[in-house]
Amino acid sequence: MTNLSLMSHLHGQHSAESHLDWARRMEIAIGASEGIAYLHHQATPHIIHRDIKASNILLDSGFKAQVADFGFARLVPEGATHVTTQIKGTLGYLAPEYAMLGKASEACDVYSFGILLLELATGRKPLEKVGPSLRRPITDWALPLARERKFGELADPRLKGKYVEGEMKRVVLIGLVCANSQPERRPAMLEVVELLRGDNKERLGVLESDEMFGEESVGGGLKEPKQEVEQEKQEIENV
Repeated sequence: MTNLSLMSHLHGQHSAESHLDWARRMEIAIGASEGIAYLHHQATPHIIHRDIKASNILLDSGFKAQVADFGFARLVPEGATHVTTQIKGTLGYLAPEYAMLGKASEACDVYSFGILLLELATGRKPLEKVGPSLRRPITDWALPLARERKFGELADPRLKGKYVEGEMKRVVLIGLVCANSQPERRPAMLEVVELLRGDNKERLGVLESDEMFGEESVGGGLKEPKQEVEQEKQEIENV
């Protein structure tokens, strides 16, 4: 793709060039959500991607997002709620129930997309090194600030304050709700698309309720799974 991947602009070779203004980030968020929603709700049979991450969101010449790399994808049998499978994916993006039990579902992709939204809004990696052998999930850093409504402190510094405050808040809240540790409390991707577009005003109001940000409601504190994850060491270091 002409503009490579979202990863290259957030953390890679183009990260210092500031090509991603806020308008483009919103377009990427909505475009990627629409792609995943198609897999979950329109494809027959439905498809679980299993590896939603910044390097798998490709950007064309107009910075339109395309979901790529279906090497780990699984078809969902009609009537099934999940498929049990060998764990694949990338640390930092794995839903807890998948990382620990191998239960892959559409909700796992929603979790990964939530992490991606936080990454897109903040410019931070899904896992941040905070010590020689300790890495902190982005949710552990973002959730306390979101609870205190300090969305300005969450914004990527490279934006230099040039973003729509309401949209920044929306993206962060949606990201945290998608990254809920309880899969049944995550929204479906069709709802995520509506929320990102701002089409569901009532639901957006609910996102700001204290209940959505209770002590155990969001998946902060998720430890790296002990199971083997299919990825190279360099990829782990660069998540």
